[in-house]
Amino acid sequence: MSTVPAVRVAMVAPPRGVVQAGVVPVRAEPNASAEQIDQALWGEVVTTLGERDDWLYVQGSDLYFGWIPSRSVGPYGGGESWIVAVPLAAVRSLPVRGSDVVDELPVGSPLESKAREGEWWRLRHDRYVRIDDTVDVATLPRRAPTQDDIVTTAESFLGVPYLWGGTSAHGIDCSGLTQQVYRLNGVGLDRDADQQALGGRPVDVAQPGDLFFFGETRVTHTAIATGATTFIHAPQAGKSVQRGELSVDRSRLRATRRYLP
Repeated sequence: MSTVPAVRVAMVAPPRGVVQAGVVPVRAEPNASAEQIDQALWGEVVTTLGERDDWLYVQGSDLYFGWIPSRSVGPYGGGESWIVAVPLAAVRSLPVRGSDVVDELPVGSPLESKAREGEWWRLRHDRYVRIDDTVDVATLPRRAPTQDDIVTTAESFLGVPYLWGGTSAHGIDCSGLTQQVYRLNGVGLDRDADQQALGGRPVDVAQPGDLFFFGETRVTHTAIATGATTFIHAPQAGKSVQRGELSVDRSRLRATRRYLP
């Protein structure tokens, strides 16, 4: 029989909310000029761990902590079956192709609240997204992702500009690219390259879908392998997601990891 005193354990249940804007910068401090360290995307569930003025200190699904405006978070009510199927879906003020674009939803964003109006979904606050820009999750292949799935998804980001802290087609950094490509295929990765380099398992020869990790003295960059010596990556500021050759960067290669069976 336990001898532990029967006292109530002190605990809390932090509130959860849903991001209600297309792409929300996650800041290092609670002000709009602070460094962007991540991005929260439409439909992402966040846990509120603190509050200051009009800002919330949250942890998102990518395990990052940071500050976002409280107005960008709505009540948590579960998910939906339809998601955005294009890199960025225009949110319009009216169900008319030429109407004003008031927001953009990144690929994979769930449509939490909607009603059908012809070829449009009507979202909250009378905003509209074309149904053709979305897909019913039930119609997606119900199977484990393959190497080809990872590469094909990565190819859809070619040409997206590099953005430090970016995780969407508005702009993306190297680990944001790898994280989002895997996320869209049902696999979760940590946010930073050095964190991702600890996951999966090491391999000597890359196959499509594996990740290369680069750096001088530590991991500072990652890329998605498309073959034993080729890859897709978000290289650096001023450039866009592009293809690369390992022969150029082999001296800086620190690890190759595999996440799929």
